[in-house]
Amino acid sequence: MAAVVVVTGASSGIGRSLALAWARRGASVVLSARGQGALERVAAEARAAGGDALAVAGDVTVEEDRKALCERALGAYGRLDVLVNNAGRGYYAPSLEIDPAELEAIYRLNVVAPVRLAQLAIEPLSAAKGTIVMVSSIAGIVAAPRMGAYASSKFALEALAMSLRAELASRGVRVLVVRPGPVATPFHANAVVTDDNVGYRPPGHKPQSPEEVAEGIVRAVEAGRDVLETSLFVKTASLAARVAPGPMRWISKQMARRSGL
Repeated sequence: MAAVVVVTGASSGIGRSLALAWARRGASVVLSARGQGALERVAAEARAAGGDALAVAGDVTVEEDRKALCERALGAYGRLDVLVNNAGRGYYAPSLEIDPAELEAIYRLNVVAPVRLAQLAIEPLSAAKGTIVMVSSIAGIVAAPRMGAYASSKFALEALAMSLRAELASRGVRVLVVRPGPVATPFHANAVVTDDNVGYRPPGHKPQSPEEVAEGIVRAVEAGRDVLETSLFVKTASLAARVAPGPMRWISKQMARRSGL
């Protein structure tokens, strides 16, 4: 039986690429984002790729829209195999300049929405022995200057995913945490930025394509993995944060000094 996959943030970037990657495998994809027109275009692409698709426009920070997303997925397909919490937003600012209202909004999208969707979808996911995918970031492991607000939301998501993974094991539901680094998507263009500085980028870095990241995520779900770090840069930074925290703190201070903080 073909998988049924809900993807949030599906109108562009990694979300769109995930929808197409699953569609090429014959899956039925339920697409969530705020813009109906953009979602319908992705849905048409998914059908052309060999899958079925349902576009459900809504805001995942709104409870009624979250419930409607789950209800329409189940109404259309009768099951749910994978929930991909991909919708998210960046916030780049010195910590002393963080706007509390913007910080709360980031947490509603990056932290509260994924957990609430997992709660709403847990019964069909349990019946299918399915998977919850939490799209985190290298910022969920390493907090660079100007990234405190965004990184803290991803640190929180990582902690919640860790607890969920343990708590849902008895139900047969897996939790996959995905840590991308820089990806060539509209993410930074849509981020909250206070001074035209979006934080550290590794020297000479080449962003991954969303297609590459999406294929990795689908394969990780198929393999039943717990964590996917999508590039060598991410793996190196993640390892360094764990085994060499002192040098990493020194590097972070130098980065802040070079950026005028």
